[in-house]
Amino acid sequence: MARRVFLSYAHESEEHRALVRSFWSFLRNNGVDAVFDQVAEGERQDWALWMADQIRDAEVVLCVASPQYRLRSQQQAEGNGVRWEARLIRAEFYASGGDLQKFVPVVLPGQSPDGVPDFLAPAITTVYTVRDLTVPGAEDLLRFILRKPKLVEPPVLPEPDFDTWTPETVEPAPPVTDQVVSPNIGDMTPVVGRDQELADLRAAFTAPKKSRAPVVRILTGMGGVGKSSLARAYAERHLDDYGVVWWIHAEDKVARERDYRDLLDLVRPASEAALVRNPVHAVNTWLSELKQPWLLILDNVPTAAALNGLVPARGNGHVLVTSQAGRWPKPDTVHRVEPLETSAAVELLTTTTEDTDADTAAELADELGGLPLALTQAAAFTATTGIGLADYLRFYRDRSADLQADNQPDDYPHTVATTWLLAIERLSPLAREVLDTIAYLAPDAIPTSVLHPLADDELTLVRAIGELLSHSLITRGTTTTITVHRLVQSVTRHRDGLAHATRARDLVAAALPRPILVVDTMTAWQDLHAHVLAVVGHLPDDPEAFELRFRVAQLYDDLGLRRIAVVQAERLLEDAEPALGGETALVLRVRGHLAFWTRDGDESRARLEEVLAAQVALLGVDHPEVLDTRHDIATSCLELDEYESAKAMFAEVASARARVLGASDYRTLVSRSYVADVLAEMGQIDDAIALYETVLADAAAEFGEISPQFIDLQSEYADHLGRRGDPATARDMYTVIVQRLADLRGEYDPLTVGLHLPWASWTAMAGNPQKAGSIVLRMLVILRKSLSKQSPLVKQFEEGLRSIKNGQGMSRQTGKRRR
Repeated sequence: MARRVFLSYAHESEEHRALVRSFWSFLRNNGVDAVFDQVAEGERQDWALWMADQIRDAEVVLCVASPQYRLRSQQQAEGNGVRWEARLIRAEFYASGGDLQKFVPVVLPGQSPDGVPDFLAPAITTVYTVRDLTVPGAEDLLRFILRKPKLVEPPVLPEPDFDTWTPETVEPAPPVTDQVVSPNIGDMTPVVGRDQELADLRAAFTAPKKSRAPVVRILTGMGGVGKSSLARAYAERHLDDYGVVWWIHAEDKVARERDYRDLLDLVRPASEAALVRNPVHAVNTWLSELKQPWLLILDNVPTAAALNGLVPARGNGHVLVTSQAGRWPKPDTVHRVEPLETSAAVELLTTTTEDTDADTAAELADELGGLPLALTQAAAFTATTGIGLADYLRFYRDRSADLQADNQPDDYPHTVATTWLLAIERLSPLAREVLDTIAYLAPDAIPTSVLHPLADDELTLVRAIGELLSHSLITRGTTTTITVHRLVQSVTRHRDGLAHATRARDLVAAALPRPILVVDTMTAWQDLHAHVLAVVGHLPDDPEAFELRFRVAQLYDDLGLRRIAVVQAERLLEDAEPALGGETALVLRVRGHLAFWTRDGDESRARLEEVLAAQVALLGVDHPEVLDTRHDIATSCLELDEYESAKAMFAEVASARARVLGASDYRTLVSRSYVADVLAEMGQIDDAIALYETVLADAAAEFGEISPQFIDLQSEYADHLGRRGDPATARDMYTVIVQRLADLRGEYDPLTVGLHLPWASWTAMAGNPQKAGSIVLRMLVILRKSLSKQSPLVKQFEEGLRSIKNGQGMSRQTGKRRR
């Protein structure tokens, strides 16, 4: 495929334009996919976006030297086209660490290297001079572009052997590698009796393939048969064969997306990774383009259909799937993992326990059905208790009879359950309580900090966790997390009913942050998200679980993900209304938020007024939830331009909130600020600003100037100052606001990103449209790399850039304010 080359040059004269056009034609006639702007002039273009796209998509950017190109690119002469273009080239050149293979200076006939901009370092790097537009005259440049060097290095053959004496105490240095390896792939996992399965997997992965799609192999079998252990052993045995080895917990959507995002954070710039809404798609796109071989392990995929969208469509990689599902559309990709043969099971038991009684080991292996998970648990039990295999076999047979008489669930075999029950019954009360509690959380990455209320002090909890580790009932994740096998959870829940589900609910509810989020609480939310969803799934009709689900919806909204918040609230309403009734406080609160989040003029206001009437009858006129709904109705009036009504309602709500919640409560300050907003809309801008100044003074005293509450109010105040005729002050305030919010919530948080538009707008109106364009364009380039070109946020920034270029002010931003 021809290499795509973009020509960057200055339109300094018709003669120079004609020369570049001839150069473009020459390149295309010699196998180069050259692109330049004179072709695109035939259609109406947004040139700033066109330039950004061409520079991003080109494999090589040829910077055509000329006096004006040098001056304009260094901001020393007028010429918007080259100045925009050079700014983009310079930014990407520096971001790439000075990519000398992409940004290449070229001197055409009649020009001089003095026309090359300084940032391309013409004094110390190669500058290609084209003597004339012939193949001999441009040979060096063509060889570079077409990757046809004059001299090709011969291959490096094996070194000759020499006799060398090496002291036994000297160990070879570990190889330096740039591998990306999942933390779930540790040191070599000893597996017994699986050599043939490992060999078969390797042969299947390395067999010649006919398509560009990655090779997919599927390990299936019953729970406890060792599918995950086999997958991990394969990864560790062939670690050196891959540039990327990554483990995905595929059963749970939240854990799955977290694992994909962890990989994305390692391989993509922070500016791109932070904005990605679909980390699965982003990682798969990256893997499909990766030249190094890679291995993706999708552990515990529930069904064949669940694999859709998880595997890259193409790429130089291997995908290893583990699943209990037995039906797959391509049977030839399936490897069924069977229990261990008796000899291998005996070897596992005797080597692990150091008990040489092979006959008893064979009997126990037969009792355990050869399941590696049960065998490993049996070995752990004997090691912890100090008993031999014969005693363990006797204990096992007693408890197995009891369990088989019980009606255990279908998702684990009694052989595995019995081994765990023997260990569980020997636990101390606190260790048992920890296990009973985590049985209702997600199995992976459980923060130990959530469990602190279970113990009198941290040391006592650490000892209880150590007890569970010693019995192999849990494993360590990071230094602050633990992991429990989902079958252990299933066994524990089956023996316990729902007695500890409410304890798990209360623990995650206490640890879950509340709006308003900052970086630290966002991290806590990410750590707890999967566990909240898991525990509420075990309590489908529990009122407190409904409350927890509502908090989850609010947190989604606070993160700028209102569409997800709406979906969560709608599902909650579907479940809570039949269980609690339509006129309960929670149901009314959810209905009110849904009406506010999906507001659509008169219809939204009508729904809010229905909620308000029911809330007043249930809770009374001064209840905080009633005041929230009244505030939302006032917001609807403001959006419908009913200013007098909105002003009166906001003032009434502000007074009531001050009385009920306190004069410095954030919701009180928000209602007061909305009174100022209405005054501004009514043309009373000086009164609005004066009111805002009192609100900000109270917010600074209560929360401090470096707080999301103060910043939220301050951004509206800056807008009003700008509208009164002081865009420079608005610009300066937004410069500080954006930086402070970036420090509090992250540079690429949706709220931080959104504030770039009013910042740029006031910058343009203060007399610096060039700087304003840079603010928007920098963020737009990042957004277009991270999101789809059809993303509403991308469209919003594109419209903002067009408005700045056309000398128009951008529409006033909405949605910055919380309720």
